[in-house]
This record gives sequence, structure tokens and C-alpha cells, in this order.
Amino acid sequence: MTIFICGHDTHTGHIRPHNEDCYLIDADLGLGVLADGMGGHECGEVASQIVVEQMQAEVRAGTPMAEALVKAHHAVIAAVRDGKGRSGMGSTALAIKVDGSHFEVVWVGDSRAYFWNQGKLTQITRDHSLVQHMVDQGDITEEEAETHPQRNYITQAIGMESLTRLEVGQVRGRLYAGQQILLCSDGLSSELSVEEISSVLKQETTEQEKIDQLIQMTLDNGGRDNVTALLVSAVVSE
Repeated sequence: MTIFICGHDTHTGHIRPHNEDCYLIDADLGLGVLADGMGGHECGEVASQIVVEQMQAEVRAGTPMAEALVKAHHAVIAAVRDGKGRSGMGSTALAIKVDGSHFEVVWVGDSRAYFWNQGKLTQITRDHSLVQHMVDQGDITEEEAETHPQRNYITQAIGMESLTRLEVGQVRGRLYAGQQILLCSDGLSSELSVEEISSVLKQETTEQEKIDQLIQMTLDNGGRDNVTALLVSAVVSE
């Protein structure tokens, strides 16, 4: 039997008038979903809610994770056509499914997943963003990308009607005792360095206490965006 353990929370931050992030934990499915809505007046919070609800329904029905994200993409587009929300709304999407010691992470956009193992934090997702493309092309460095004026421009998003094909990132692996996976919106990753995140994850505290501290640190560092984070562990017992 797998015991799915997850600390989680979201906060509007200090600047944004409302929270467009949405997340969901379904321990029975071993599922965590995080969506960072975009659009402001274009109802990003509507798009992010559609993403998490659609993902839960699809995974419960047995739909593969990557395919479930594609269906969420079409659901957001259909919602606009049906008058729910507004044209221009969209969302990033990031989801994890844990099955025994196996995990799968899928994503669209720049919400990130990090793998914590033996005191080392590794980003396992790759941003669908303009600056990441520039880094990949060798045009700028990783350090330059952190302060680039176009660092918030993403190239893939749920609900983006201009896309001819949605690009879904996907990574699979094993999750053993002592290892954890952090999922977060860019409201956290843009405020905290890898070193700051690691300083919290190395502590002997619960998953929820770590999330609480990470979000508080994000707010202390400025809290310029909505911030959402999920910290996942899995305990497998016979």
C-alpha cells in the first residue's frame, strides 16, 4: 500500500489583487495538480480551476497523464466558447502521480518540479519559456535568464488558442524514503533561490511545516505574485 503524503498551500501574495492559482490533492489517486492561471481580467482563476478539475476527472477515468493535460487544454478553450471565463484566459499546469515507488510528472508552462535527494535539489521540469529557449540556444546564460526582462513570457500554456500543438513535458522516476518532490508556481521559484529552498527541505520537519516556511520566505522576499507549493513524499508499506 502507498501512503501519499503532501504538504500544500497557496497565497495571493502582496501585490496581486486576487489569487489565480489553483491546486488539488487527491490522495486516493496519488495525484497532485497545480495550475497558475493567467489573464488577470481575462479570468485566469477560471482557467486554473478547470485544469485541476479536468485533470482529476481524467486521471480517475484512467486517462494517461499527458493526454489528460491535452484534454484540459481543450476544456479551457471550450469554456471560453461556451461563455465561461473570457477570451485570453489560460494557465500553466503541473501534475504528479505517485504509484508505489514510481512517480510521473507532467507539465505545460513554467511552473516547476524539483527533486530532493540526499541534500541535493534538482529541477526536473524544463520551463516552456522564451528565456529557457534562449538558454538552450546559447544566447544567454542561466544567470542572465533569472533577470531577463522577458523571463515571464511562456511559449506553451493551457488554453493558448494560437498553438498548433500543445507541448507536454513529461518525466518519470522512482521515489524512495527520504526523497521528496516540490511542485511550485513561478511565484515561489522567482523569489527563492535553490539554496534558500534547500535550506528548508533539509530540516527535520513535516511536509506541511516545510511548505509553510517556503511560502513565508517567499512573502518575506517580496511576494510579488500568487504563490502555490506542494511537497510530496510517498511511503510504501507491505
